[in-house]
Amino acid sequence: MRAQFSLSIIRKAAGAALCAFALAAPAVPAQAQDAYPEKPIRLVVPYGPGGATDLAARALASVLPEFLGQGVIVVNVPGAGGAVGAQQVEESEPDGYTMLMTAIGANVLRPALSPDLPYSYDDFDYLARTQINPNVLIVKADSSYKSFDDFAAALKAEGASFKYGTAGAGNVTHLGPNMLFGELGLPASVGTPVHYDSDGAALLALLQGEVDFAQGNLASFASALQSGAVRGLAMTTPERVEGFDDIPTYTEVGLPEVSIVGWRGVAGPPGLPKEVEDAWQAALAKTTEAKSWISLVKKLGDEPGYMPKEAYDPFVKKDYERYVKIAEEIGLRK
Repeated sequence: MRAQFSLSIIRKAAGAALCAFALAAPAVPAQAQDAYPEKPIRLVVPYGPGGATDLAARALASVLPEFLGQGVIVVNVPGAGGAVGAQQVEESEPDGYTMLMTAIGANVLRPALSPDLPYSYDDFDYLARTQINPNVLIVKADSSYKSFDDFAAALKAEGASFKYGTAGAGNVTHLGPNMLFGELGLPASVGTPVHYDSDGAALLALLQGEVDFAQGNLASFASALQSGAVRGLAMTTPERVEGFDDIPTYTEVGLPEVSIVGWRGVAGPPGLPKEVEDAWQAALAKTTEAKSWISLVKKLGDEPGYMPKEAYDPFVKKDYERYVKIAEEIGLRK
């Protein structure tokens, strides 16, 4: 419960910071009548208000107008695990005035698990990734696993059988451990998922001894790690995360492909004019370097993770393909 309360505090503080920043934001400079953008832009969040993607969009919208030249209005279009909002943007006019706050759930996991969706992962013009939210592998503080090597050895032991907590079937917290098993050369059957409705609930289950480990968002587990209630064994970022320097990365333990991260960015419908693409790419590059935006993102528990279009496109494709493979292996792709 302590971790859930702390995440709530983080989100409230971030929300307050966003409001304060919005009030102090400089006026948007006037644009030439014939130049894009000529009017405010809708940034669709495919989830409800108050969630991580919504707060990330509002952080972006509070800084982006300075570099884009128009206001950005965040619009929540929840439903079907992000599919409703994503489809709305995919079907919108490609004029640059309806854009999508992308997220791994709506853009990769939903298409990977449900090939009959009315859109595919590549039905968008991906402009830039803005940030990532690391995942971290955790066990109870009194666990006999003092390091990742201890944990991996136990997984590989004959007859090994573990329970792990997830934030829901098909969630990255469910598929991520299966990626780990595969990289260790182990069958998915070595771990049995126990599904809860959030990272916080999975954490509570771990603390109560209902499951053996969990792997989820760092923001959800941060206070439990800092208090010493749980031990972090591996982080999914390429480099160690500031403030959690004692937790090695999967790259350091010899498993660089276990690079499971949540991510967010901006995309538009297919067929955006080059003028629109160029305007957004330039504005996003500058926004993600702004100290004000970086501060807000860190308060949300995310890490800045800018990636330009030329890298973002293949990144999304690779993420989609590997989650399709995992979903097929464990019988989740329908």
